[in-house]
Amino acid sequence: MDRIGKKLAALFAGGDMADRGTALRRSFAVGAAVFAGAFIFCPLYSASFAVMGVRVKALEDFVFAEFKWLILFHQAKILAAYILLGGAAGAAAGFCLHLRCVITGRPLAARRAVRPVALYCAALVAAMTLADMRLHPALYNEHFYARGGIAAGLQTLVTHGLPGWLVAAFRAAVCAVFMPLLVALSLRLAGALLRAARRLPRRALAGAALIAAAAVLFIMLPFGHNEGPNLIIIAADSFRYDRVSALGGKPGLTPNIDALAAEGTSLDDFHVQLPRTFPSWYSLLSGRNPAQHGIRHMFPSRAKLRAARPDLTEALKKGGYTRSAVADYAGDIFSRMEGCFDRVRAPRFNFTTLIRQRGLEVHFLLLPFLQNAAGRRLFPETRAFAQNSDPSFLLDDIGSEIDALAGRKRFFLTIFFSATHFPYAAPYPYYSKFTDPAYRGEYRYLKINNPLRETLITPEDRRQIEALFDGACSAVDDAVGGVIAHLRRRGLYDNSIIVFTADHGENLYDHGLDLGHGEHFRGEYATHVPMIVKFHDGYAKKVRIKRYGGVVQQVDFAPTLLDILGLGGDGETAGISYRDVLEGRTARIPRVAYAETGIWFVAEGGQFFQRMRVLYPDVSVLCGLEGPEMDVVLKDEYRDLVTIAKHRAVFDGVHKLVYMPTRDGVRYELLRRGDFEFKDRARSEPEVFARLERELGKTVQRYERVSIINGLFIPQGGR
Repeated sequence: MDRIGKKLAALFAGGDMADRGTALRRSFAVGAAVFAGAFIFCPLYSASFAVMGVRVKALEDFVFAEFKWLILFHQAKILAAYILLGGAAGAAAGFCLHLRCVITGRPLAARRAVRPVALYCAALVAAMTLADMRLHPALYNEHFYARGGIAAGLQTLVTHGLPGWLVAAFRAAVCAVFMPLLVALSLRLAGALLRAARRLPRRALAGAALIAAAAVLFIMLPFGHNEGPNLIIIAADSFRYDRVSALGGKPGLTPNIDALAAEGTSLDDFHVQLPRTFPSWYSLLSGRNPAQHGIRHMFPSRAKLRAARPDLTEALKKGGYTRSAVADYAGDIFSRMEGCFDRVRAPRFNFTTLIRQRGLEVHFLLLPFLQNAAGRRLFPETRAFAQNSDPSFLLDDIGSEIDALAGRKRFFLTIFFSATHFPYAAPYPYYSKFTDPAYRGEYRYLKINNPLRETLITPEDRRQIEALFDGACSAVDDAVGGVIAHLRRRGLYDNSIIVFTADHGENLYDHGLDLGHGEHFRGEYATHVPMIVKFHDGYAKKVRIKRYGGVVQQVDFAPTLLDILGLGGDGETAGISYRDVLEGRTARIPRVAYAETGIWFVAEGGQFFQRMRVLYPDVSVLCGLEGPEMDVVLKDEYRDLVTIAKHRAVFDGVHKLVYMPTRDGVRYELLRRGDFEFKDRARSEPEVFARLERELGKTVQRYERVSIINGLFIPQGGR
């Protein structure tokens, strides 16, 4: 043991810093040791495991028992990243000390350099963490603000106390220590290349130059011609209709979306059929109700996904379109939509991703070093962080994807932003744009998911949460502006159909409606979303309306687009084409819209809808794991129960009928749209009730195989 100790001491302290090799080796070891200490420290803070905000001790035990090798391998990868980063930081500091020895002519024993190198590495970690904490405070909330005391005071000081320039200057000063080493390495590499070039014969040198020039031309010059019209859907998760300024929202909140609306057409009463992300996108792209395409919740099996081929994407493929999707964390669905896209840049959602994600989240001292393209490639799970959904990260992917598609004959690009999805974790300056700096509650930087505390939310909490949501909307709007600017630079804007919409809306405690989306159908906020379409130049001259006020369903989108593009769809759809409305041949199409809920993730809570539903277990019990990739899917034994328990609604321009199975039988509410007292009018308007009840029964029985028993829709092996 003494011999090992002496060897370790010699590794860290032997030699003199005047020798460059010694300085780099010893300093690398010191830096690696400091960062290895950070690796050990972080997991001691937190090692819990949760799914959709649900933390279950049995689930944690299962994870650590069944996936221990995955956890160990992933932690080894994280440790390697720590060591390499720490070693590089130590080497940079050691090289500066080496230059000091060379310039002054004074030797410095390596053992005396251990402390300054270690302090520098600690300062680098602090500078990077504080700077990123200011930019992305939600990412560090668990480790600082949520802990209270000194840790909370530090995060508050960084985000609301210290000037931003001071934090940025601290980071810049610490990072400047890398410059001498980078310059030296660059000169050394340039010298090596120059010496190698001198040894080459002139013909070989000329050939290498020609190959390099050809490679540059191949990368930079397009080899195809875009004919269009292209189709670009820009969507934001949970983006409410009333947040678009041009459509009556807060003035100045969405100038870029407003500009798109000014050039296009808005469908003002546009509603989704199932306000959850996965089913919503399938309805949008297929023109079919959830029961038709089969994706009726967030946890479909692979067999269900293979069977659900949306008409729009299939027709676009036949029409010569290259189909692409780019998304951040809430867009993980696109990586599972089999056969729908040719190119996908989106995170993958499965159980192993959840494990890797949580395993990396606890290492908050490493995260600041991964907030770049290289870090996201090395650790793809960073793209799945709900508390780090910075739209600017996604803009980099969008820009390069547009560049790649610009040379294709025509393309269909789907863009999906997640910042507006719970927990509304917008980056700087958006998280502080509308919030009260004096607020000191638990929702300062993001909305914590704790269903059992929802009834304890104060008015100040609600204002804070709404302000966080507005900041996220502003962040998305600026990103939309960035996308449009890039399309203009590439000359693609005029010959493209550009859509702005959302997969569903959001309840933000308005009128006692609690928080969330898709849990119930009181109010309009969950299903009512923006639908703004800027048509390509070849068709825009035929459009006669700027805004349409009649009811439009999400399932009408695909039939309308296919009609305009002259592409036929296959199979029965629930939607219809609105081309005649757009071109002014029809003033209004009378519609009765349909909607249904998905899966309730938790089985308890004080919200009103929890008292008006058929209870079943939470998502940790409902779902199991499928296939080698460990996809999270609904277990077969719960499929019929989940379907029976669904709330359903039908509505026209004036009334809405809500169907709610409960433990005590079916309950109906006939509501007037816009009535925020939610007064049941079934008795006072029996004719309307009867008409909408028939419409509901007709819609359900048309698309599902059900029996009606005691008023309940009971599945009979339906589609």
